[in-house]
Amino acid sequence: MLEYQLIRSKRRKTLALQVRHGHVTVRAPYYVTTSFIDTFIQEKSAWLLTKLAEQKDKPDFCDFSQNSNLLFLGEPLTLNIYLAKKSNVFIDNSLVNEVDLFSTYKPSLRQLNVVISERVGLRLTEPLARAKQVKKLLETYFKQQAEQLIIERLEFLSRQTSLIPTTVNIRQYRARWGSCNNRGELSFNYLLMMAPIFVIDYVIIHELCHLEYLNHSKEFWQLVEKYCPNFQTAKKWLSINQSQLHWQNPS
Repeated sequence: MLEYQLIRSKRRKTLALQVRHGHVTVRAPYYVTTSFIDTFIQEKSAWLLTKLAEQKDKPDFCDFSQNSNLLFLGEPLTLNIYLAKKSNVFIDNSLVNEVDLFSTYKPSLRQLNVVISERVGLRLTEPLARAKQVKKLLETYFKQQAEQLIIERLEFLSRQTSLIPTTVNIRQYRARWGSCNNRGELSFNYLLMMAPIFVIDYVIIHELCHLEYLNHSKEFWQLVEKYCPNFQTAKKWLSINQSQLHWQNPS
């Protein structure tokens, strides 16, 4: 039997499996018995072993140290961390500003610079403390970039689909890329900035289609495919790369 972490929720109605950083997590309603979950894990063992093997072959997740790797718009960038008078984060003169929102992003440089202010950095004598500061700066940067790029893509795709949300929120989620509620409010995970443009578009279209169908029915997926014919490819990219797409706290 594979080891797994069990998380129960009063709101959940179905079982869900998640493989992240080489660990299996099961999310389940309170009424589902442990024996049923064990049987479910056994039935899915082949799939779980495949996912665990895929993640083992992938580079380790980012630990926010010098020369560690982090994805940005689908491309691996190397962290270059240093001190200066003023904190900043940039991809060599902010390449994100050069993105053509209607074509494929092709970065020409591979370095993500994280500048810690000297006032703060000189107090960070332990590697763990510095890594936490790097993560904090990157979270702010990714949220700023997402508020620009995701909102612009959303406005374009909303016009294309004639599906209009009431409000939009950009934040970080632990286990989802986007959400839609019955009030027509959409939310997106700013860590989507690690994914390629076509994957970001898929997630946006996915949530826009929930404005029409607040479920995952056959009609819902037909609508997704209408506006995103390559949605299966996007879903596969998220699945294959999921071990690199979620940030853990430095330890």
